[in-house]
Amino acid sequence: MKLQKSKGANVNYLAKIVEINNFAKHPNPEYTKLQVAVVDGFNIIVSTDMKKGIYVYFPAMSQINPSLLEYLSLYSNSALNRNPEKKGFFDKNGRVKAIKLGGFASEGFLLPIDDLKDWILDSVNVELTDIEINTEFDEVEHNGKTFWINRKYVVQTNVTSITNTGEYRNNKLKRFNKLIEGQFKFHYDTILIRKEPWVIKPTDLISITSKWHGTSLIASRVLCRQPRKKWDKILTWLYTKFGGTLPVYTDVDSYPDYDYIYSSRSVIKNANINPTTGEGFYSVDVWKYGFDYLKPYLQKGMTIYAEIVGYLPNGKYIQKGYDYGCRPPRAVDDYKEGVNFKVVVYRITSTNIDGVFHEYSAKEVQDYCKTVGLKPVNEFYYGYAYDLYPNIFNDENYGDNFISALADDEKFFMEMNSPDCTNNVPQEGIVIKKEDGIAHAWKLKTFAFMNREQKELDKGVENVEDNS
Repeated sequence: MKLQKSKGANVNYLAKIVEINNFAKHPNPEYTKLQVAVVDGFNIIVSTDMKKGIYVYFPAMSQINPSLLEYLSLYSNSALNRNPEKKGFFDKNGRVKAIKLGGFASEGFLLPIDDLKDWILDSVNVELTDIEINTEFDEVEHNGKTFWINRKYVVQTNVTSITNTGEYRNNKLKRFNKLIEGQFKFHYDTILIRKEPWVIKPTDLISITSKWHGTSLIASRVLCRQPRKKWDKILTWLYTKFGGTLPVYTDVDSYPDYDYIYSSRSVIKNANINPTTGEGFYSVDVWKYGFDYLKPYLQKGMTIYAEIVGYLPNGKYIQKGYDYGCRPPRAVDDYKEGVNFKVVVYRITSTNIDGVFHEYSAKEVQDYCKTVGLKPVNEFYYGYAYDLYPNIFNDENYGDNFISALADDEKFFMEMNSPDCTNNVPQEGIVIKKEDGIAHAWKLKTFAFMNREQKELDKGVENVEDNS
């Protein structure tokens, strides 16, 4: 039996085998029975009873298998525990919370590796083997059979949960006959930068932009298969019958031509491509409103990735409390971009007829938007990493110290209220990109936002990005 990543695993919520050799004292001297371990740049507050050794790290906002919590008697409701005389601190949903203890943030949970091994042995009577430090996983496998250990926590609804990872989303595109492979792509996963502190080097040219809290929109104008009419099919057949060669992407039944596609983060919304689509999470196709706004700006081969923020046509928030300077519409037919909702662009790509892909640099995104009159995400910083915090340039722990500096930087409104909202709501965080021509980015969320998000989850408030 071994640990592995499931198909469609969300990299930001994987468990991890870690070796902890050092614990630091709690910063608050009054908390003498607590100590701090660090995993992937995250601080985890634990009891001083825990000694150096091998542990399983579960990240904040992940959910642990209820059978594991029951076996180890970790529920706060002792009636749910195998040993009802013991009491833990997990709610019935099994979610790992980010909390503050003594004014210091704890963002994860550590479990001794032997506890995980004992639970697996008790559950399936098979011993866990092949345990390697730094292994990331969310399930165990034995002879082709698997069961889950942890996953991203989402509010349970009647809506079928969508596996929300870039690779999984793009693999699902193969079922749509109208799409030509490689022309349309869902957005990649933005990685928590604390998981990869080594990616930023002092000499990297970087962009730091504001992270907006709304719903994702993808608007695209790319080559699609168009059905041929009857006579056109006959002429095409005759052409090939007598030695003609059809252009690339064409066949007897279809031909390539540019068409428009729009989608949420995970679902294509065009009914002629995806007949199973509906209004989705909001009971209204807010993505169509955003697409109609972006459509005139789409050049052939271009895809624009954006965030829709503000209000819905029915007057409700897209994300509760996050108005972004918008106001509710007076009526459904009086729903205007820039007034009731905003479309904020964070990424642009282009794909030519041969499928050759180009990722716009962060500067190109800003320049294109400003040239044509679109609103890009707020750019807080553009330049070399070493110019941002020159005092840590030669530090051997540059990546970790760079992230620590970012996390408290008021220039980026970290741990402050959003500068773009009229309401007093916390800034979600920032997105960091490297100008290296590669399609990737990293995010750093504020603790204030995570705390607010947790309270919403506790109330059963759903997040559109988990179900759209």
